[in-house]
Amino acid sequence: MKFKVPTEGGDDEINMAPMIDMVFLLLIFFMVASHMSKLERTPVELPVADESTVPESTPERQLITIRSQDATGEEVDILMNLQQIEVEAITSAIRKLIAAEPDAEVYLRADRYAKHKHVKEVMAACAEGGVANVTFATFEKGE
Repeated sequence: MKFKVPTEGGDDEINMAPMIDMVFLLLIFFMVASHMSKLERTPVELPVADESTVPESTPERQLITIRSQDATGEEVDILMNLQQIEVEAITSAIRKLIAAEPDAEVYLRADRYAKHKHVKEVMAACAEGGVANVTFATFEKGE
């Protein structure tokens, strides 16, 4: 029986390039997946309305979310396009939006547990910023 003796510098090396490519692809996948999971962390329990309609036109909209921190609704988080913001800063942000897009609308998602005083504060800030159209998000009551 004759065995082949490996020679110095033969073909017994492992090619590392495909393995490095796979590691980078996995790294990018998990970075994107973790970012996507953060975007969906604005749970809001919308109020239920007897009647609701979906707006036909969808011009440039600014999304404002009022999320209650607890069931009492006294403490709320206000988010504008998924970024936390104070009520005082809404007016200037809306003015910048109106300067760029005069027909802009505000889409307001308010938690059903949030006190109405917080909704009024946000609506007043929007009106002061120059928004003429505020759309409220609700669920339609099922039959």
